[in-house]
Amino acid sequence: MGLFSKVKDLLQANTMDLITKAEDPEKMLNLYVERATEEVRNFKIQVNRALADKIQLEERIEGLNKEIKVRNEQAALAVQQGKDDLARTALTYKKQAEISKRDYESQLAEQAKSVEDLQDNLHMLSEKLEKAKIERNNLVMRQRRAETMKKANEAVSGLSAHDPLADFDRMKDRVERTEAEAKASGTMVHTSTIEDQFAELEANKVNSEIEDELARLRERNKLELDKN
Repeated sequence: MGLFSKVKDLLQANTMDLITKAEDPEKMLNLYVERATEEVRNFKIQVNRALADKIQLEERIEGLNKEIKVRNEQAALAVQQGKDDLARTALTYKKQAEISKRDYESQLAEQAKSVEDLQDNLHMLSEKLEKAKIERNNLVMRQRRAETMKKANEAVSGLSAHDPLADFDRMKDRVERTEAEAKASGTMVHTSTIEDQFAELEANKVNSEIEDELARLRERNKLELDKN
């Protein structure tokens, strides 16, 4: 079958050939799956049409069965009423319906077999397509990993020609120097803070002496007032 051979060719695509080709493997794999999906979709339409034809044949046979029953009843009724010519006509229609029924039944048997085969083939194609999608996903992931590793290896090999980390040590020295300056600045701040504390102690001492002297003056003034 032509469709099977197409899908089989798609599913048997060689991974190494894809990688070595100029085409983007991921795009090509997606294209293959899209084509196979379209083929399956079209095949499914054919199966549905064949199934519709089978149903139509079944409906026609059912209609002929009803007609045969009616013609038979008409013939019996005509005989009962002594109308042989009318009975003969009814039987003629009945015979024509029976001939048509046998023809449709023969077609139905062939159509049923055709529908069964088509459905089996559709099932096989659908399974192959699902497997192809899974394989496509795996191949795409492998291709991406390969490209990533290739770029990484190229980056590493390129370091010998131009090392983007060549100034790393220089930047490290600059950071360490900045840290040292920060420590020195912190020491100066700390020293400055100690001197300020000593100055504050001296100021507090002066203030205390002033307060003591003020207290003595008040006490003396109070004693003089008491004497008067």
